[in-house]
Amino acid sequence: MINYVLLYKIKKRVKHILKKEIAEEQLETTEKTCMGCICDDISWGIYDLLKDDAASPDSKKKKS
Repeated sequence: MINYVLLYKIKKRVKHILKKEIAEEQLETTEKTCMGCICDDISWGIYDLLKDDAASPDSKKKKS
């Protein structure tokens, strides 16, 4: 099951970081750059990594 609240929080943080990087001119963008699309792709990637990490048997041993 997808945790949309967690996904929203990740997307919000990613968007904030990207805007900060663009403002500091550390990240180049074009006039056709879709900020929402980039944030969605990165957010889903992070969400999948977190989900995989939580499901791995090694992570359960560390928490115990």
